[in-house]
Amino acid sequence: MENLRYYQKEAVENIYEFFKSDKCKAKMYISTGLGKTLIIAVAIQTILKNNNASILILSSRSMLCKQIKAAVFQMIEYVNIATHVRELKEQKILITTYQDVIKNRLNFSRFDFMICDEAQFLKKESCLKLLNIEHIKALGVLQNLESSEDWFYDAECLYTYTTKDAVKDGYSGYITEREFIERFLIKLLDYQGYKNILREVSISNEPKSSMRADIVAEKDKKIVLEVKSYRNLYNSKIILNNALKQILQYKQIMLSNNLAEKISFVIVMPCEIDEDSQREIFDRFDVEIWDIRNLIYLCEENKELLQLLTSCIPYSTLEVEAKKPINIKVETNDITIDEETISYVEVFQEKLEKCRLGRLDNADKKYEIICTEIIKYLFDTEFFKISEQHKTDDEMFRMDLLCSLKGTTEFWKFLITFYHTKFVVFEYKNYSDYISQNLIYITEKYLFPVALRNVAFIISRKGFDSNAQKASLGCLKESGKLIISSDDNDLIKMIYMKENGEEPSDYLLDKVEQILMSVSK
Repeated sequence: MENLRYYQKEAVENIYEFFKSDKCKAKMYISTGLGKTLIIAVAIQTILKNNNASILILSSRSMLCKQIKAAVFQMIEYVNIATHVRELKEQKILITTYQDVIKNRLNFSRFDFMICDEAQFLKKESCLKLLNIEHIKALGVLQNLESSEDWFYDAECLYTYTTKDAVKDGYSGYITEREFIERFLIKLLDYQGYKNILREVSISNEPKSSMRADIVAEKDKKIVLEVKSYRNLYNSKIILNNALKQILQYKQIMLSNNLAEKISFVIVMPCEIDEDSQREIFDRFDVEIWDIRNLIYLCEENKELLQLLTSCIPYSTLEVEAKKPINIKVETNDITIDEETISYVEVFQEKLEKCRLGRLDNADKKYEIICTEIIKYLFDTEFFKISEQHKTDDEMFRMDLLCSLKGTTEFWKFLITFYHTKFVVFEYKNYSDYISQNLIYITEKYLFPVALRNVAFIISRKGFDSNAQKASLGCLKESGKLIISSDDNDLIKMIYMKENGEEPSDYLLDKVEQILMSVSK
């Protein structure tokens, strides 16, 4: 558990204490993207290490079951897992969907402990009729803090960690960057002779400070690295400036605490940054940038490392030329951050929290305005034209927001290339409950292949329910129309990414890839 974040450790410890207790039902809230799959896997490892228990793990989608299974295999070397009720024999672990256990009438009495992932889909009345789960020790892992009639509604809450908590603690919840650091960058630093390589190191003397450098290591002197992971070769100047502002904040704090003497500050960005920009930043701020060309240079004599880097990069590096990093200091100016520091995460999060659910007092209109502001902030440079409350020529359909695409970054190029779309539709729903399948069919009517309008985003407070998920997959399979769900948590995560120098559309690309990987014939 030493590599877990503090909240992940606390969640695992609470799960294990619940397993040892005489309580029968409990729940915890872990927002999507904050490592709930890892928490479940480590909890299973901890339980099996100390007990000869039989464990049932249920989720709403087979794709999530596969993710949990893969995580458990990483935690436990020798474990026999069943992934379907019909293949269950002597295995101690069954990881499957709610639909599977209902359809094949699973005997729950053979299990000691049950973990229900995405437990918000377990509605109270229907599940009590179909699932014999009243007399089993059951833990529900839910995404959002809410008052609903799910089966775990009256259960004791063991632990809560939401996107808002993650933002306060300095976590984005996006794992690609973490994987890049752990799979490649730490090995590169070790190969280059760095010692005492530490992850997520506090850069302040204040014990409760949430500002942490991704990596601190030592060679001739100490080096502080801030890592920004991207899914395309080129990124905008804005992204670079945001990453620079963040590491300059670290440097200011360390200077004020007399910690920055004889320390190198490096931004690691696995995309291409032009040499003029690198030189300007180094000359002015004494901050190095290691872009993809520099990373290739640093590991090109080690074939294993070079292959590892290539496997971590989602674009081809065949045409990328190796370049030595800029490490000669010419002139250093005082550290200044020209722009006033504004936390857009806090600004938009406060707006979303103050916007009440439903239509009373025009709350739906207020939510629409907030969402449009967020979309423009996140992707304004990606859109050529933006039309609010756009009507079709026959005035039969009115879309909250219609945008034409430039196709600069990987996600939007992906939509243009594979979904033959030039325009994307955004619909906002300020509902107090999950989005139902009816709204999917209504939104589908807005999409029209001849008009190059094949992709829609439905932005809501809580996302799709299980039937809406099935309906959106049905639209994709039957007509090739892509309808994507985004909720408040998704918006906050993307704002956090942009504010911290990351590309927010990478988050959407990851979401779409997960959808496509779950599609059956």
